[in-house]
Order: sequence, then structure tokens, then C-alpha cells
Amino acid sequence: MRAKRNTIDMSQGPLLGKLLLFAAPLALTYLLQLAFVAADMVVIGRWGSPTSLAAIGATTPLLGLLINVVVGISTGSNILAAQYYGAKESKKLTRLVHTTVAIAIISGIAVAILGWCLLEFLVKVTDVPAESQKLSMLYLAILFAGVPFQIIYNFVCAILRAVGDTRAPLYFLCLAGTLNVVLNLILVICFKMDVAGVALATIASHLLSAYLALRRLYKSRGATRLLPRNIRVDMSSLGGIIKLGLPAGLQSGCFSISNIVVQSGINSFGVAAVAGMTAGFNVEMLLYALVFALHHTAIASVGQNYGAGKYKRLIKCINICMALSLAINLIFGLLMSYFSPALISIFSTDKEVIRYGVMRAHLMFTVYFLIAFMDTSSGALRGLGNSLLPAISTLVGTCILRIAWMKVIFPLYNTMESLLIVYPISWALVAALNMLVLFLACRKLSGQPQNSITRL
Repeated sequence: MRAKRNTIDMSQGPLLGKLLLFAAPLALTYLLQLAFVAADMVVIGRWGSPTSLAAIGATTPLLGLLINVVVGISTGSNILAAQYYGAKESKKLTRLVHTTVAIAIISGIAVAILGWCLLEFLVKVTDVPAESQKLSMLYLAILFAGVPFQIIYNFVCAILRAVGDTRAPLYFLCLAGTLNVVLNLILVICFKMDVAGVALATIASHLLSAYLALRRLYKSRGATRLLPRNIRVDMSSLGGIIKLGLPAGLQSGCFSISNIVVQSGINSFGVAAVAGMTAGFNVEMLLYALVFALHHTAIASVGQNYGAGKYKRLIKCINICMALSLAINLIFGLLMSYFSPALISIFSTDKEVIRYGVMRAHLMFTVYFLIAFMDTSSGALRGLGNSLLPAISTLVGTCILRIAWMKVIFPLYNTMESLLIVYPISWALVAALNMLVLFLACRKLSGQPQNSITRL
């Protein structure tokens, strides 16, 4: 299993090179994914209207809530697959692969049905501007049809990442994203379909990426090969996925809920503010793609070395991932803050929209280094098989804090600045909690003999 082409075994050999080899395609994948999402916004912002752009931006946290909880559960598959791969447990890995695909199909269909049932409620609960509500409902109604494909793709890629295959998802995204952009231009510009055209293009790209990901597993060799006749839920694998993945899913849900609450405050400032914050968020996510790649690098590298019982090596993995993430955030954060007016103007030429977008960028990017500590420590803890503590810290530091802030502090000042400041405050709190737990876990592991299995 270790010799398979297209996989990276990070439990042996030179470490820095393997971490970079793993992280680079992953970062490019996330950057491309965000670039294609940003292309949606650019097309609708340039050839639609601020109302259309606001309709999509205002519903992003809503869609994220339903999808991220389920996709977060795929982290359980990611952690287990990395540990099984590091421990050379081929039979367990095979059962896990087929269980993962089965769960993805079932949960994808369930989320789509739930989304359609809650459609009107989802739009009203966040106080989407009245002039954008009908467009938001149309956008979501179409987009939920593609949710099963999106979830299948994410679950399959969780398996691929665990065994070190980060190049395949990059290839898939290049093809699917190109299709998305081409269809966007045709449907929005040529056929004047506005937000409906963007949604249909997104569905087509999700369908293609899901097909390519499943085909990758079907064509693979060894323990990760997917055989359609064996797609079923293995209860032992399901238990492990739920144990490790459910806290991660709830953690994603906490972020989404807190973002919905904050988004409702943003929506109260009107269409220009929503459009500006949407543009600023998309620029911000370009940097976060690099951080998120190192988050998953920490999960896979720590998980593989934990499964192999190489504790000193996994601590080295954590230190390298943390240092890389911190350097990237400090350097690129300052650069993107400086060039934010030009970056925001890509999405819209409206001066008020640009003003709001630049406001967000200046505040976020100057403190974005906090994300390095928060996300890398969370990934490392997950790789160690501990998903519950990061979930608890996220519940306290994001969900509870942000909701309390919006109910108590924001009404006192009622300015966009007083709303946005809650983001870095919550990042700092979650980072502090995660780093403390990770320090204690690593101190415990440092005293353990190598190649033994210690449960935290």
C-alpha cells in the first residue's frame, strides 16, 4: 500500500519536502475552487446588478450551514484513512472507503430534500434585503439540486487526501471549474439568466467533479479501490466516522451559525454593504485557501505518523505546518490589505460596494495571522484523533461569542466596524484554547515510546 503511485507517505523519509509536495496541490485546488466561485461573483456583479450579487452573497452562509455540517463529518473518514494508511491496515481502509461513499450518497440526498423544505425559512431568517429575496430563493432552489454531487466529491477527496493524493482533486477542479466559468459566461451573458444561470453552471461543475472523483477510486489499486457492488455501510467504520467526524461537522456548523447571525447584521446595512462584504469575503478566502491547505496537511501528516506510532515526527509535522501558515498569513495578509481596493474593484465598479469591501479587507488581513494558530492546531488535534475539543473551543469562541456580541455589543454601536471586529476576537479565543490543548497533548506524546499506539 505504501508504494502506490500518486500517494505520499509522510511517516518516513525527508519531511519538509513531503509536506510541501502534499500541501502545494491542495493549496492550488482550494485557490482554483475559490477563483471559480469568485468568477461567479465577477460575472454576476459585472453583467448582473448589485441586487443579484447581494442575492448570492446573502445566501452563502445559509448554504454553508447545511453543507458544512455534513462535509465536516467527512473529516472522520479523512482522519481514519490517514491512520489506517500509516498503520498499514488495508482491510479496515477498504471497508472505510465503501462506507464513506455510501454515507456521502445518503447524506447528500437528505441535505437536498431538507434544503428545499426549509427554503423560504432560510431566506427570511437572515433578513435578506427585500429586493434580493426572490432571487435568493431562486438561486438556492436550483443549487440544492447539485448538493448531493458536491457532498460526494468532498467525501471522496477526504479519502484521497488521507493517503497523500492531492494532485487528483486539482485535476478534477481544473476541468469542473473551467466548465463552470464557460457555462457562466454563456448562461448569464448570452442567455441573460442572471442568478439562475450561475446556479445551473455550479450544478454542472459539481456533477462533473463528483464523477471524476468516484472514477479515481474505481480505477485505483489496493485498499482504496472502489467497487460499486461493495458500497454499503459497515457499522464499525460508521462508528469511527461519526465519533471523529460529528464533532468536526458540529464545529463547521458552529462557524456557519455564527456567520449567519453576523450576516443578518450585515444585511441590515443594505444591498451595497452586502455586495461589498461578499466581494471582500471572496478576496479574503483566497488567502484562507493557503491556510486551509496546511490545516489538511496537518491532519494527514499527523494522522499518518500517529497511526505509525512516530510521535516525535508528528510533533515536527505540527511545528513545520504552523511555521509555514504563520509566514504565509503575515506576508500575504499585508500585501492583500495594501492592494485591496484593486482586488475589490474586480467584483464591482460601484464606489459604495468597493468602500465596504476595502473596509473588511483592511480589518481582516492585518490580524489574519491568528488563523494560522487556530486552524493548524485544530488540524493537528484532529490528526491525533481528537475532534471533540476543537469543536468545543469553536462552540465557545465563535458560536457563543459571536451571537452574544451581535445581541449585546453590536446594538450599542450599530456600525459595520463594530460588527466586523468580532471576527478577530473570536479567532484569538479559539486559537488560544486549541493551542493549550495541543501543547498538553504533545507533552503527553513526547514521553511515549516510538511505534506504540497511545490513545489521547
